[in-house]
Amino acid sequence: MVKRRKLNILGLFLVVCILVTIVVIGIYFYTYQQKRKILSNIELKIANVNKYFVYGTHLNIECTLSGIETSNIKDIKFTLVDLLENEKEYNSIYEINGDEVNVKTSNLINEGIYLEDIECGKHFLFLKITYFNDQEKYYSMSNNTSYPEIEYYTITRDNLNKRINIEFDKFKLDNGEITYIKFNVARVRLPASVYDISIDPGHGGSDPGAVYKQYKESEIVMKYSIELKKALENIGLKVVLTRDGTEDTSKTSKFNVYSVYDFDGRVNIVGRARAKYNLSIHVNSLDTNTLSGTEIYAPSKASLDIAQSLADNIVNMANTTYSTRDTDKVSNGVYVRTFTENEITESAKNARKKGFEPYNITTSTPYLYMIREVGGMITGAYIDGRNKDYGTNLYCNSNIGVESYLIELGYIINKTDLSNMLNNESSYIEAITKSIQEYVCER
Repeated sequence: MVKRRKLNILGLFLVVCILVTIVVIGIYFYTYQQKRKILSNIELKIANVNKYFVYGTHLNIECTLSGIETSNIKDIKFTLVDLLENEKEYNSIYEINGDEVNVKTSNLINEGIYLEDIECGKHFLFLKITYFNDQEKYYSMSNNTSYPEIEYYTITRDNLNKRINIEFDKFKLDNGEITYIKFNVARVRLPASVYDISIDPGHGGSDPGAVYKQYKESEIVMKYSIELKKALENIGLKVVLTRDGTEDTSKTSKFNVYSVYDFDGRVNIVGRARAKYNLSIHVNSLDTNTLSGTEIYAPSKASLDIAQSLADNIVNMANTTYSTRDTDKVSNGVYVRTFTENEITESAKNARKKGFEPYNITTSTPYLYMIREVGGMITGAYIDGRNKDYGTNLYCNSNIGVESYLIELGYIINKTDLSNMLNNESSYIEAITKSIQEYVCER
């Protein structure tokens, strides 16, 4: 009786294995046939991708397609095609030069192909050119950069995440071989080392930041950052801090402005966390009490929607005002600080004095390092180890960048600002959380 039961169980197991194998083979065959069908309808001319990167939650691509008919082009879009041949189109910006077109997803680094709402499954990304006679042609793309596959994890929503693998692949057709971009999107658990948001409490250790009487910037922003972390976690996000307030605060402490590029320094912590967004929390100070209010510093060449939302919500909810500072101001409460020509000259002079090749800095390069360095090559990060005064940003040349904003809560030397920051912390936290909720979680 026992032997017969064992044989029945074994037989059932074999049947299940056979059925699973048949299903797997069937899926593979269907996928292969659909891939062949889709790719067989693509033009043989291939666009060369000269630049591609992910910044925050968006993929950006710049490519060149040569040797085609351009006189009758009506429009060019990027289109994402799934195995059922459903298309999701994305607008592009393009220029036509003779028989060549240069195409990119956006002029802004934090716009382009929004990765968060791509459905699970396999997809192919093509250029879709529409002509005035309504003819449509599809072109694939090949990788002309040194960057390999991109692995991206979506923002946590309802305790769920997706992993998106973006890579260039090849497929043999009857008339030759085609190179194309494929997206593999799957529901996964977020790895322990990956986070949605990083929060950087400014200064710390032997660097107190701005000081007024008994108040220190490093202590104020640490308290804010801990509470902000809790608030963001309460809306379902996974958050990491770049420091926790236990750093040695003695004058000989190794935790200071020079340690930010160490292996365990704040820049590399953010890079390792693979966060989509970074919020650097600060308190302002100048040798005058005539300035007051909140300032949000944003990346250059970026949409300022999130920055403006942060400024507006803080002002409206935290009983404060937009900063009265005019330098680098682009709108109420929003600032973009880049290098000036004089600063670029001084940087190059300092480099030559110390015996290393000057950095490639332009007037579009973000000046604030927690905006510049965590964005990798996208925001012009340059701390690559050549200056021995600093460590090395291990993600300096990365094409996966963290979208970073620096929040100056108020001026520590201004009595009204200081009182508000000390006594109205919950309103500031609520305001920042609201912006993240609206622009990150509910988009």
